[in-house]
Amino acid sequence: MARTAKFSFLLSDQKTRVGYSLKWRDRIVCVQFPHPTVAGKYIELSTGCTTETDAHTEAAKLVLRHYAPTLPIDGTKSTWDEAIDHLKGTPDLRPDSIRGYLTAVRAVRAVINVLGPSDITEELAHRFKREFLKGTFARGKASDAAQYARTPTSCTTYLRSLRSLWQRHWKAAGFVRFNPWLEVPYPNQPKGKRVRLPEEGSVSALLQWLATRYPHWELPALFVQTKLVAGCRTLDLCKAKSADLDGEQLTLSAAVTKTRTARRIPLPADLARKLHQIKGPIWLWERYVADVPVHRPVKTGNPTEYDPSTWRWTVQNLFREFNEKRATKEKVRPHDLRARAITLVASATQSIDATAEALGVDPQTARHYLDASKAFNGSELMKRFASVLLPQNPTPESRE
Repeated sequence: MARTAKFSFLLSDQKTRVGYSLKWRDRIVCVQFPHPTVAGKYIELSTGCTTETDAHTEAAKLVLRHYAPTLPIDGTKSTWDEAIDHLKGTPDLRPDSIRGYLTAVRAVRAVINVLGPSDITEELAHRFKREFLKGTFARGKASDAAQYARTPTSCTTYLRSLRSLWQRHWKAAGFVRFNPWLEVPYPNQPKGKRVRLPEEGSVSALLQWLATRYPHWELPALFVQTKLVAGCRTLDLCKAKSADLDGEQLTLSAAVTKTRTARRIPLPADLARKLHQIKGPIWLWERYVADVPVHRPVKTGNPTEYDPSTWRWTVQNLFREFNEKRATKEKVRPHDLRARAITLVASATQSIDATAEALGVDPQTARHYLDASKAFNGSELMKRFASVLLPQNPTPESRE
């Protein structure tokens, strides 16, 4: 038989009323109320009060403390900090994903001054896009650092992150009631792939430049060689651990890859041997921390522990410096090496699906990076299939 509460308390949602009773325990008033999630179970707690008048106030606080996690979030009152704290506690959301979301949020807050995410309307979302594209940014922190125009590609990246954040996380959690970013079209941008297939001469020039620039520091060259073989994302490779290197095979676990799928990469024997020589106790590339003060000291302070993101930025800066030395020649970016790997494997397999399976990517991703004109010889293929396309013994239609 259910207990009958003598008193009741209306929770902060102004909808849920919780009944409670006061009990005397050794001259101290205790409060007894139903468990918020387990039916038929009751909670009894001491209010610390010696009079029932004071006990009612403390009882209300205790009831609210236990029921608050079960109440729906009022998105109209949530601040940015509250919504961000909730995002950081989302299970199975990786640090890189959180970092990407927060970068997009910072861009919004730099343009739109509102209390929280629920205050972003469709009009403000459109305004963010306009203001962002008109703005500039600096790659350096100096007051006189060069300013660069924002690109449609950067704007599209932020809009995609904001759409995902509002729809998958904040709307589902009750911080917002609708997704204003769905109504903001991506900016127009020139058609064409962001990545391109570098010439083999440019790749050789990059390796030669690294050998000349750092004759006694082999880590950057080994990283680039491994990336050439793996054809993977730069950050995925930066997250590789020493335990992932087994003999002549490197495994990128599902925990570190952006696609959350494991990849096993066979390595040439000589490259594998050198990687075993330089690997650290935990991270494959953590020797970077000890090498930087000698070969590439940082003005703002050398790193004291290995961070995959820091090593990734170092690699990108090396590519940038290489390209600056050959301003009139073809540029090579880290991501272009991914296009090279996919195109060369497709040239050997003559199959996008087989290439995707070999490199551990989706066929759609393989198509994005593939330079089909280099992987497939269209003229030669048409010569081979000409006899198939033309009927050998055409049969006239029968007349009825």
